[in-house]
Amino acid sequence: MQLLLGSRPSQQPLSDAAVMITLRKGQIEFFRHLYRRHYAAVQAYASQCVRGPLHAQEVTSDVFAHLLQQMVSGESLIERRHPGCLRPQLLGKVRTAAINRWHRERDTLSPDFRAWVAAGSRWPWGEDGQLAVAYERLPATTQCLLWHSVVERDDPAFTARITGLDHHEVPAACDQAMTALRQVRADLYLERLERPDCRDVIEWLTQRPEADSAEGWGHLRACPACAAVYKDLSQLDEQLEAQLPVRLLGWWTGQRYLRAKAAIPVPLGDPPFLARLLERGRADASAEPSRACRATAATRGSRGSRGRSRAASLQSPRHSRAAVAVAGFLVGVGAGVLLLTACDPRLGAHVQPPPTSGPSSAPDDPPSQQATPPPALSARFPVQVNAYTSQQGTSADSDPGARALGSSSVLRYDRVDFSTVRDTLAVARLAGPSGGGARLELRLDSPARPPLAQISPSADGSVNDISVPITPVEGVHRVYVTAHCPTTTDRCVELFAFGAAPSLSGALLALHRP
Repeated sequence: MQLLLGSRPSQQPLSDAAVMITLRKGQIEFFRHLYRRHYAAVQAYASQCVRGPLHAQEVTSDVFAHLLQQMVSGESLIERRHPGCLRPQLLGKVRTAAINRWHRERDTLSPDFRAWVAAGSRWPWGEDGQLAVAYERLPATTQCLLWHSVVERDDPAFTARITGLDHHEVPAACDQAMTALRQVRADLYLERLERPDCRDVIEWLTQRPEADSAEGWGHLRACPACAAVYKDLSQLDEQLEAQLPVRLLGWWTGQRYLRAKAAIPVPLGDPPFLARLLERGRADASAEPSRACRATAATRGSRGSRGRSRAASLQSPRHSRAAVAVAGFLVGVGAGVLLLTACDPRLGAHVQPPPTSGPSSAPDDPPSQQATPPPALSARFPVQVNAYTSQQGTSADSDPGARALGSSSVLRYDRVDFSTVRDTLAVARLAGPSGGGARLELRLDSPARPPLAQISPSADGSVNDISVPITPVEGVHRVYVTAHCPTTTDRCVELFAFGAAPSLSGALLALHRP
């Protein structure tokens, strides 16, 4: 199992959910964990949809590249189906990508999948849909445990990595998850029953389906409906494995998929699109210090040339004495001319007085100096919140690097330079109230303009780097930072830093293609 994550520290590995949060903060190198954990499954499911390993690999690469694009662009997966488990989402993306090939490359589809699509891609509605409803009512972690332990048949160590649980906690957690599913499944039956005796029997079956109860067994023999419920609950494990993926995905090959997944080795390296993206990021990071070093070297070189010139002049005393002699001769000639002019009035008559048409300045007036503007502040994230030019209605937070903003608060930053970044993401490191409802707004040049970006903090109240897409900005601008709070009296946004950042979505579209 070490190959699934490559080299990793000794501490508990990050769960899928934690890795996705880290990706949203810009640490795209963590994507390799998701890639290695789910590569075999995605490739195996793709091989059930398309013909040949080359087409399956192409679909697999497209699915993972699109997932990374979603992560780095800030697109949320919370509103999608199965939000607590990444594996069904990835398999669903494979199915959708294969269906899209129906209109372009029908010959690349596998025969069985092509027949399924030609028949209308029909879901097997003949199966009992209440099982999928019960599954989707469970908490996210419970869904993920059941999918990987029952449907995918993954070993506890691998399931622990995906869910973030300790390896030794997985078996007990899976048992609890099955109990929770059985309870929800029974609740769905109870919603349709009106007889009190049936309700009592179903509750008994839910708590202890294998328990011995003469009254319960007697009711089951006399009530066909409750007997069907008993059969359903006693065979829930088998039904979950066989029916749940069919209900969630539509296309499912069962044992063929599991055998294909077991035969696919996990890649040790990064996918090509991720490797090229990381290499580009390292090149961009090394280019900035190089430019700074070249500028510093040029400054030192100019200082050194001046020092060498001065040293050369000090080492040539003969040239210095000649220059002093010439200067003394010129001064003597000038003094003689002035003396002759003062002694001969005729010469003085030809001397023109200074013009008086314009205003004269006193000889001791200082030369006019143009006011030097303050240096521009780079728009590249992070712009520290305390670098503001002026503020209104904000307050210093308990954290010295943060400020608290309310609905009437304004932070103004003069001369923010966007000309060297051309970024397409606005990023803010901030926290908001639990439950959400707050947002941060960035405006250019005037607080009355429409916002350049609106950034909502995490609803759990934690500090996170949140990014949203923006139109690239050019030039130097004044930036106004305001907040919108659920209530008008309290300060609801805790801001640490903001700025612009490069978007990786456009680069991904180009990099993952050959």
